[in-house]
Amino acid sequence: MNGSVASQIEQRLGLGCARLGSVLGRDQAEAHNLIQAAFDRGIRLFDTANIYGQGESELILGAALRGQRKQANIVTKAGQYFPAWMRAVKPLKRIITPLIRKNGAGRYMVSRVREARLPQDFSDRALSASIESSLRRLKTDYVDFFLLHSPPSDVITDGEALGFLEKLREAGKVVKIGISCEDIDQGLLALDDARVDVIEVPLWPVTDETERFLYRARCQRVFVIGRGLMSAAPSAANSDRWSAVRAALISSLRRDEINRLLIGTTRLAHLHQVLDAARGTESVSCS
Repeated sequence: MNGSVASQIEQRLGLGCARLGSVLGRDQAEAHNLIQAAFDRGIRLFDTANIYGQGESELILGAALRGQRKQANIVTKAGQYFPAWMRAVKPLKRIITPLIRKNGAGRYMVSRVREARLPQDFSDRALSASIESSLRRLKTDYVDFFLLHSPPSDVITDGEALGFLEKLREAGKVVKIGISCEDIDQGLLALDDARVDVIEVPLWPVTDETERFLYRARCQRVFVIGRGLMSAAPSAANSDRWSAVRAALISSLRRDEINRLLIGTTRLAHLHQVLDAARGTESVSCS
């Protein structure tokens, strides 16, 4: 495959940064290497949020993209926040992280905490504070995509929160506004609001509703970011699953309705394997 085609394919992919800076994620040096490797391979969209790594993800991303900001597209999100007890232990994060990573019980506890739903606030005041904090952490004066983060359906339909995002767009602090949805049903609700520029949504497995969503999004010229496909690292133990995912990846890249596909990984080897699979240059072995 020639370089120009490869570049076009890789620019259809984005790096999910949810685990950068998290307790069970990678340290700063490894995270920087991952972001730089993605950039060097042609990825230009980086997806983060104010809550990822309790803000560490945005800090890492801002530092890693220094000098390359104008060439990158940053997605960040707002509307969720950590309860008081989690904010209280944040100063201890650097101390307890190594201990938790070495302790099976600690890792299990963190995983269980992640499964719990975080409180939400989509008020103008909360969204304003969130975008200002995100801009500081990202070391930029604008973000390319600013999304409501998994709002309930009534927040999507009443439109007030999106109205505030529209004001941020008019002020030049964000380029495109939209919603990060929990499922396709919410994605279809989001399409009912003409102010929505972009929707991030899980697209797999593909159903009739998925196809209806993608058709409407294309007709309405809404930018679609798909997530949920590229998450588990390939290995010999899950080679059959990886073969199916690889086929879905290649098929999805052929669909113009899907503007970006997110790769959710903290592992450099996994990143390269996904990119090689997208280019058709991956070795047969998944070991």
